[in-house]
Amino acid sequence: MGKFTTSYPVNVTCDFFNSSLAPFSWSGFWHLLLWSSEFLYARPMLFVSLALAANLILALKHKWPFHRDRWKKEYWFAFLSLLFIPITIAVADVGWVDPSAVPRPQPNALLVWTNNGMFIASAALGSFWIYRMKGLGWFALAIQLIQLWILMGAGFIAGMALSGDWL
Repeated sequence: MGKFTTSYPVNVTCDFFNSSLAPFSWSGFWHLLLWSSEFLYARPMLFVSLALAANLILALKHKWPFHRDRWKKEYWFAFLSLLFIPITIAVADVGWVDPSAVPRPQPNALLVWTNNGMFIASAALGSFWIYRMKGLGWFALAIQLIQLWILMGAGFIAGMALSGDWL
C-alpha cells in the first residue's frame, strides 16, 4: 500500500461540500442580512434608495406593465436577480473571517470571486431583461436598478465579512 492509499473509497466531492458548508449558521446569515438591509436606509444611502423608489413609482404611473396585453409570463423572470441577494449573504456567512484572530487568516479567494461574480451576473441578467421587455424598458430599468442597489448593500457587507476588514 502506498503512502496516500486508503482502505475505503473516498468521495472527494462530498468531503469538499461538507467541509465548505460546515461554518454556515442561520443566525450569522440573519445578522448579515439585517446589516445589509440597514445599508438601504443609512443616511447617505437613503437618498439613493428614495430616488430609486420614486423612479419605480414614476415608471409604474407612466405605463402600467401588468395589463394582459403588455405583460408576458416570462417577464416574471426579471425578478430572478433577487435570488442573488441571499446567495451573496450565504457566501459571506460561509467565508466569514474573524477580525480578532491574530494573525488574520487570508480570505477564501473562491468565495471573494463568487461574491464579485454575483454582482456581475445580476447586472448581466438585468441588462438582458431590460432589452427583452420591449415597451416596458423604463419599468425594467427601475426594477433592475433597485435589485442591483440591494445587492450592492449585500455585497458591501459580504465583502467586509469575507475580508475581515469592518468599517
